[in-house]
Amino acid sequence: MAQMKLNFLSRALGRQTDLNVIIPTYANQPLSEDNGIDTFYDPAQRFKVLVLLHGFSGDCNDYLRFSNILRYAEENRIAVLMPSGENSFYYDYEPGAKYRTFIAEELLQVARFLFPISDRYEDTYIGGLSMGAHGSAMISLAYPEVFSRVLCMSGAPSKITSKTRSTSSSWFGEDRNVFHSDSAELARKRKGTIEDAYFMAKKNVKDGKPKARFIFTTGDQDFLLERTKAFYEYLKELDYDATLEIVPGYGHEWDFWDLKVREALQNGLK
Repeated sequence: MAQMKLNFLSRALGRQTDLNVIIPTYANQPLSEDNGIDTFYDPAQRFKVLVLLHGFSGDCNDYLRFSNILRYAEENRIAVLMPSGENSFYYDYEPGAKYRTFIAEELLQVARFLFPISDRYEDTYIGGLSMGAHGSAMISLAYPEVFSRVLCMSGAPSKITSKTRSTSSSWFGEDRNVFHSDSAELARKRKGTIEDAYFMAKKNVKDGKPKARFIFTTGDQDFLLERTKAFYEYLKELDYDATLEIVPGYGHEWDFWDLKVREALQNGLK
């Protein structure tokens, strides 16, 4: 496989940003077979692609540090894009960096310009863990014609209500947020907007938009279990193609996420 770290100026973020990229190339097993080099380096080849989002307090290096994503991507011949989302919950901030726009629009445009990545709906996936699971679901519903499959590991969007609190209050305290825009008041202002996953899931059905396949997986000891179940059940009520797996013995941990990202790539996110 080829593993690269790309640094480029992002218009949506307003600064330089890092991106880890995996592109399948030669693998150990094919090297022992009678395959010509053109089999692997065909200029017309376009790989399926997974945008893989990290969790809260993480960065673009998390999956490289804590999982075997390099081997899984190579074995299953899929490109993987791992951006840094800071602690943004992958929202757009006004004024400020626009993470949703960056992930769904700019990131794919840059990657398809530089790498042999498919631009077909059926070949474009998004997934993540914890905060990244929230971001994956929210972004996929905000852009229903971009992502055909969504992998949500140990997390999902929460329903925005009048009691919605700051998404970062448990980390920094009630009044010390990661971003000023993460205040409870501004979080509630997302209700009924493109960044309200519950709202967009229903709106997309009403508007006849494509409905992505959702794969939810979580441990039975995970603190986000009930939130994950609630969003899964909501999507099922709207007749989305969604599955939920609850695995005994696991909490919010990398042993679980490594196992599940491996299985997802082996199954082609089916």
